[in-house]
Amino acid sequence: MSIRNKIYLFSTVWLLLVLIIINVSIYFLFYKTAANNQLEQLRLQTENIAEAVKPPVDQMNMSGLLRAHLPLNGMIRIVDEMSHPMLTITKETAFSNVKAKFTRAQTAELYSIEGIPYAIVRFPIIWNDGNVVTLEVTESLASIQENMGILLWVLIVASIVVLIPSFLAGRMLGNVILQPISSMIKTMEEIQQKGIFKKLNLQRQSKDELYKLGNTFNKMMDILEQTFAKQQQFVSDASHELKTPLTVIESYASMLKRWGMKRPDILEESVEAIYSEAVRMKEMTKQMLLLADHDGSWDLNIQEVNIRSLAEEACKTIETVYGRHVSLHSQHERITAHVDEQKVKQLLFILFDNALKYSTAPIELYVGNEDNNVFITVKDYGIGIPKEELTHIFDRFYRVDKARSRETGGTGLGLSIAKRIVDAHGGDIHITSNAGEGTSFTVTLSQST
Repeated sequence: MSIRNKIYLFSTVWLLLVLIIINVSIYFLFYKTAANNQLEQLRLQTENIAEAVKPPVDQMNMSGLLRAHLPLNGMIRIVDEMSHPMLTITKETAFSNVKAKFTRAQTAELYSIEGIPYAIVRFPIIWNDGNVVTLEVTESLASIQENMGILLWVLIVASIVVLIPSFLAGRMLGNVILQPISSMIKTMEEIQQKGIFKKLNLQRQSKDELYKLGNTFNKMMDILEQTFAKQQQFVSDASHELKTPLTVIESYASMLKRWGMKRPDILEESVEAIYSEAVRMKEMTKQMLLLADHDGSWDLNIQEVNIRSLAEEACKTIETVYGRHVSLHSQHERITAHVDEQKVKQLLFILFDNALKYSTAPIELYVGNEDNNVFITVKDYGIGIPKEELTHIFDRFYRVDKARSRETGGTGLGLSIAKRIVDAHGGDIHITSNAGEGTSFTVTLSQST
């Protein structure tokens, strides 16, 4: 059963149950009130009759007197001590079924015979011979029963009149509640069929739960669309970047196939080119896998690290491996921060690698701290970066000088990884550059956890 039908069924059954309880209460309350009122009127009438038949009243006048007080649909009886009727005044033979009863105290009760309700009042009086007898006055409540039948139909019709608009209102309420869900399902099906990202059209002014549900769905669609776009861009860029080394390898392999065995110079050139491109592809693949892994959650090993010592180790490594001098500038021997040591070391090597590729001049490294922050600046005096290129510098596979990057083996992924490392630490990386003058990368990291 759908949620819509469940809402209809629940609202209708619940309202029907409430109406039944209310109608039953009204029905029996009305009956009890009407019967008690009729019984009270009959009791007052009986007292008046008892007052009228006080002795001395002869037998002939007694019958006429009682007949004058006879209820419209009732019976008057005089009952002796043996519960035998002494005198009966009635117009209906059906009252003979009412059992006579002697009583020395005034009583009033409701009585039912063969489904017909009666009101009976018994009142002790002194008869002409001085004996105590019971004045018994009985009245049929058939008129009340007829009224109850009419009331029953009125309640049924009124309930139907209430149920119909309530059922329609339930359908409207169900439509209002389920409209965002239905739109969401329709949108999801359209996304599945057409492979497009589509959001819900939210026109509600009230910020209720349904609006929040739709708004959350739209935000999720934005995230999915951005993720999908990044994935497509990544695949496109990766395919483009891998196409070039594969083309180079294919070309040199073709040369080897045709002339390699006959011409040693072509053999040596081809093997060197194929090896160089294979190494470049391996490095590119490694960095792409690293970026893909880092697109998920980072597992940082945060600890207190002496950034000054870490910078010194990185400078020595660069000088040993590349034979390039790095000038370290720092006013303090110990500058600590709570970071992942290996990730920060990787960050330094990425910035150094970028400086080495685009500058032959010495590289400068500045390490300092201020206002609970650590500053790391890597400055080179190379070709620099044009201002219009600065906004794309951290994009994947982006290279300012593509020809030079080919010569130096760049993949365009290093700075993207650097940006991810800084972001994972909650820091900031800023670039300052002028074409032909050099480039400075400044990283800001918090000293506290």
